[in-house]
Amino acid sequence: MAVPFPPPPGRRLGPVGAALLVVALAGCAEDPTAGTAAASSASPPAATAGPAPGSASPETGRAAPETPRGGPAPSGNDVAPYDDTSTRDAAGSFGAAQRLSDSLEAVVAGPRPGTTGDRPVRAAPGTPVQVFTLTLTNTGSTPVDAVPWSFPVAVEGEEPAPPVFDDSLGVPMETFPTIAPGDSASLEVAFSAEHDADLAVRVFDNTTPDHYVEFTD
Repeated sequence: MAVPFPPPPGRRLGPVGAALLVVALAGCAEDPTAGTAAASSASPPAATAGPAPGSASPETGRAAPETPRGGPAPSGNDVAPYDDTSTRDAAGSFGAAQRLSDSLEAVVAGPRPGTTGDRPVRAAPGTPVQVFTLTLTNTGSTPVDAVPWSFPVAVEGEEPAPPVFDDSLGVPMETFPTIAPGDSASLEVAFSAEHDADLAVRVFDNTTPDHYVEFTD
């Protein structure tokens, strides 16, 4: 279990940090009710270019069908390991420690029901959300740059719940800091979901999102 002492503060995003978070966050199909939208750097590769929608295919002579806006991926975080092509390395319960790597251990506490305020990001005001606290502890002997672990995903079944940022809920746009040996750091994360939704939270290294550790009730 992680020792419950006050963790060092995370990295509040300035102009450069905000750009990093926007690039790292996936699931950024434009939403007219959301405060912002972002494009994922970890989205699946684009398909090979073909004829433009509505134009005739040289092979068949038939018009190419239009691709639905946002593509075939589910809504939410496109980096999410949300299908059977990804590997669940371990499963744990909310509030219990689970090892992520040789030097990192995680605890996910929650959920806490909430409602977005007047200026949320990626949700409309008054949207029901579930809030979690993700705490990482460095159990190794060298500092760990924990930024890649800053983007957990919540799913109901296999459908991702979009992440939400809202200062009024204590969920700002920030990332984990570098964590010294023996130290812990916490990050508040929220997801757009009904209060009675049965969410699972998947924690993973954003540079290798095809492996994750899942926390459930």
